[in-house]
Amino acid sequence: MSTRIHSHYDDGMANAVELQKLLRLRDETIRRLEQELDERDERIQELSRQLDKYKSVLVPLSPTLAPRKQRAQGISAEPRDTSLLEASNAKFKKYPKTHR
Repeated sequence: MSTRIHSHYDDGMANAVELQKLLRLRDETIRRLEQELDERDERIQELSRQLDKYKSVLVPLSPTLAPRKQRAQGISAEPRDTSLLEASNAKFKKYPKTHR
């Protein structure tokens, strides 16, 4: 029975050592990926700064595109086909207010 206990103990230790190796590998991979992300973010910021600089200096060769949808503007004037006299003589139906 003693060998069985030692064997089980050794298996447990081997598993613990393997788990520690795996954890170290995982941590190293995480650090490497975080470093790659930081480098990528720095590159993106640098390219963005350069793009902004060039946009401020260079004149576009083609005119800038207008927005695809232009906002409609309302007209607050009276209609042109109705004269002011006709509009002032118009009778509108009156509706009584309801009492609360």
